[in-house]
Amino acid sequence: MLDDHHARESARIDILLRFRELSWQDQYKTYEVIQGYFIHSGPGSEALQELRDRAECVKAVQAVARHLELPDGSAPGVTEYEQARKELGIELSSSTIIRRWDVWREVCKAARGEKVSLTARQRAHLRAVIRTRGDNEEWLTGLREWLATRPPATAGREDYNAWAEERNEKASHLPPLPSSQSVRCALALPWMVARKVAERDLSLVDAQAQQLDHLKKQGGGFAGVALISLLHGVTTGCGKGLTRTPGFPVRAFQIGKSQEVWHLADIEAHHKSKPVPDRTPDELQDQILDRKQMGALCELNSVQLSRAIYKARLTAPPPAGRVGGCHYWWRGDVERWVAQNPQRAPGLFRSH
Repeated sequence: MLDDHHARESARIDILLRFRELSWQDQYKTYEVIQGYFIHSGPGSEALQELRDRAECVKAVQAVARHLELPDGSAPGVTEYEQARKELGIELSSSTIIRRWDVWREVCKAARGEKVSLTARQRAHLRAVIRTRGDNEEWLTGLREWLATRPPATAGREDYNAWAEERNEKASHLPPLPSSQSVRCALALPWMVARKVAERDLSLVDAQAQQLDHLKKQGGGFAGVALISLLHGVTTGCGKGLTRTPGFPVRAFQIGKSQEVWHLADIEAHHKSKPVPDRTPDELQDQILDRKQMGALCELNSVQLSRAIYKARLTAPPPAGRVGGCHYWWRGDVERWVAQNPQRAPGLFRSH
């Protein structure tokens, strides 16, 4: 609906009317969020000029579109723009516009009233604003209450869960504390990282940013629900829901019975509202081996395979990556490794 000009105009008016009804404090908070989205929180003069320069580009492209009498929802190409701008006396060249907008496609989207890709700073700003809402603090409240009892540094999820269950029974008049699994899902963080945040050794924003980078490096070019959730700044439950929405990239393969995996490039492109390649669902499934398949082919039990993975034992080839805590291997890489090391993996050798 928002692709329609009248619907967009109605939405803008509705936002302004709602803004008018806010208290002054809430109006100012909203202003700070919006200002930070467009302009850097530092001195701001350069960022403000960049914003105005981009707006000038949009107006120029719109003027050319009107001059050429293009249909609604259309924008001129670079050649069309260059020819028309000279007729209109517009000094702003297409090369200058591309320099300001990175690509011509983005300024055309802006001129048509469509959503444009966020800059890295804008994405970071919105993540910081969204992720530091009060509800996240509520998830940390239970952890901090537990930490106030001074548990050992080695105390883990089970210890917290046992304490939280007892605390909920004894203080039934207070809001119940969540389980460790609920905390992990809400924050999209591993338990020990969530604990560091609760101890205030690490901010929530920094923790989630570091975890996002870690999952990208660990995935070997692929992503699971945890990475998707962190990228969008939502819980893992909401992240799972996003993967079921129309237009979301199709799954690349599945590890085991439940770990779904997507191309990282597809996820990032979709998040930036950029085109995603047309792929066949699970198109890489036959090329992937999971732990169970590797263990069976290498005649290694779970402990032996773990030693091969974590202690670099030469009884199995190293995994290609890890998504959602699950390792995977490329079948072709394993076959080449077997051909070079038949004496180290007799089970694999016999299977061929």
